[in-house]
Amino acid sequence: MKEVVWITGASSGIGAALVRRYCDSGHLVIATSRSKVALEKVILSCANPSNVTISLADLQKLDELHQLVSSVWNIHKGIDTVILNAGIGQWGNVRETKIEVEREIFELNYWSPIQTIKSILPKMEKVGFGKIICIGSIASQFGQRNLAAYSASKSALSIYIESLKEELFDSPIKVQLISPGNIKTNIMHSALTKNGTKLKKSLRAQERGMEPDILAKKIYNFSKKRRFHGIFTGIEGLALPLHRFLPSFFYFLLRRKYAD
Repeated sequence: MKEVVWITGASSGIGAALVRRYCDSGHLVIATSRSKVALEKVILSCANPSNVTISLADLQKLDELHQLVSSVWNIHKGIDTVILNAGIGQWGNVRETKIEVEREIFELNYWSPIQTIKSILPKMEKVGFGKIICIGSIASQFGQRNLAAYSASKSALSIYIESLKEELFDSPIKVQLISPGNIKTNIMHSALTKNGTKLKKSLRAQERGMEPDILAKKIYNFSKKRRFHGIFTGIEGLALPLHRFLPSFFYFLLRRKYAD
């Protein structure tokens, strides 16, 4: 069945792969990002480019999100699924990172999806159906150097979405959370450093990560299930049980990695 799927952060990485997956599966996709040129390149990589509609927006402008939701909703007179994928990375220690940088990270990673949910949820409830999928990160589950604000923003989002899931337990509106591990994207190229400039380089973890198209397929298949939380990782997923059951050993391993 053809559905209307709205994907944010759609110009590259996970978002671009999701556009291709949903588009090539026959769905109508609305792709949102700030860059029209980048979105047009994504559309050209789709087997059915006519299924994709571009909606340009700066998702950090929270006061414009309510109007954005209304505009996107009206494209096809409804939205079946929204995938809130837009986000930004970080690389900077707590002592030196400016508070303005940390606010910017929270604006896009936390407050933007929350404001979007508050605007789209009443519309979904009015028509009696809809699905909200948020892209989190396994980094939300434990602390590590140079990622304090990023991990905290994803952790806050995860708990918020889990709380929303409980509030909507008896509702036709369904909520899902996706926590990927290392994905081969350019997220660290645009990651904010301590003074707000972009890092402009990749880390080995991303270079060895899962291909975005593989993750997109996993998310697509997971979205059809009734489960709430999908965790998709490679070997780095071992961090989760290690952190929970052997935290001292876990951080011993992390500190060795820092020293490399």
